[in-house]
Amino acid sequence: MKKMNYPADYAVLSNEEMTYTTGGGAVDNAAGLATTAATVVGAVVLASSYIWGIKQARTWLQQDGNKDGNFFTVMGRATDAIAADMGKSAGNFVRDAVSATMVVALAPLSAILLVVR
Repeated sequence: MKKMNYPADYAVLSNEEMTYTTGGGAVDNAAGLATTAATVVGAVVLASSYIWGIKQARTWLQQDGNKDGNFFTVMGRATDAIAADMGKSAGNFVRDAVSATMVVALAPLSAILLVVR
């Protein structure tokens, strides 16, 4: 004989009663749609920031003298250039901060994209 044991406070609900526990109204659907839209927009913004950052890094590395020296010298020059651009406006600051964060967060891919031509 198979017997299923339920917790002491378990209560069986019908399908109609489940509406009250899980929602299902138009407000929940609208909130879900808004959340999905915000997620998609956020992903697009982060992806475009990453692509922009890689393009800017490649352009910067192609300028004369920026690749001269060891890794730390080049990184110091790059940090100075980013800081100078961030100081120009609040918009530049936000754009550069998001882009730099994405490039650093995806460092292995970024390294490949910056080294391979």
